[in-house]
Amino acid sequence: MLVRSLVALLLLITAACGAEEQPPLPAGEVALPLQRFELTPAEYAQIQRARMWALDECMTRFGIDLPLPEVHPARPVRAAALIGRLRDRDPERNGYRGPVGYQDDLFTAAARGATKAVEVPAAYVPVFDGTVGHYRGRPVPPGGCDGEVKRRLDAGADDLRHALRDDRVVPSTTFTVIEQEAQARAERDDSYRNAQTRWSRCMDRAGYHYATTADAEGDPRWATSVSITTVEPERDVTPEEITTATADARCRDEVRLPGTALRLHAEFQEELIADRLTALVQAKQLLDAQLRNSALIRNG
Repeated sequence: MLVRSLVALLLLITAACGAEEQPPLPAGEVALPLQRFELTPAEYAQIQRARMWALDECMTRFGIDLPLPEVHPARPVRAAALIGRLRDRDPERNGYRGPVGYQDDLFTAAARGATKAVEVPAAYVPVFDGTVGHYRGRPVPPGGCDGEVKRRLDAGADDLRHALRDDRVVPSTTFTVIEQEAQARAERDDSYRNAQTRWSRCMDRAGYHYATTADAEGDPRWATSVSITTVEPERDVTPEEITTATADARCRDEVRLPGTALRLHAEFQEELIADRLTALVQAKQLLDAQLRNSALIRNG
């Protein structure tokens, strides 16, 4: 399959060129091994739309009109962010933040389709989470409307939910843990550390002084330009952020850092997948059940 072929190609290139001499990483979608167990962005969005529809239906039974966020498929940005590729964000215009909607897409992709958090007024929280037995004379379902929606999405696959021990509406803990562990292994790898050192020297020559790419991207001077809630305004990207991000992207390309990171993430994800295959198969089966049930919810 495509992902396995990509991994094999990267390992072949590494053997031929050396771990610190990765070729330039081409533009476009990045594929990582974990993706073969996941849904597409459109499929994740289908589940979330059904979730919002069912949540609205439940809350409406209690006379509650709960504003719910819109759902849209995220652009495929998660893998590129994991390996530290900045070019997708057009840093010469957008700094680290990326074009309009990029950060929303990144949040959505990381949360496997989840929108920004549903904001529930305090008076309605007991109906949402089921901390009361009745509301306005009506019985509240176990776990509230949130619990009811989860059961509707999980119908016929409750045993998988129990086996995974994942309470998120869309089961993503297994994926997230593997991504994080692969990233931690990659960051400890000598080839990655050497690439970071060369990147830092490149930035020094350009007049920017950071030890790692994470330090540059997380500089508090522009960290607040990104909004993570629906009520938090986004600040304009400053000229300083744009010039720094532009130099950063150029240096990452110069030292082939995204290519090195892609090779390592792919290698370590494959190792972790082999160790946790049962949980990944169960997560995929539960996602497939949710996808089928989401169609029934919207059409039923």
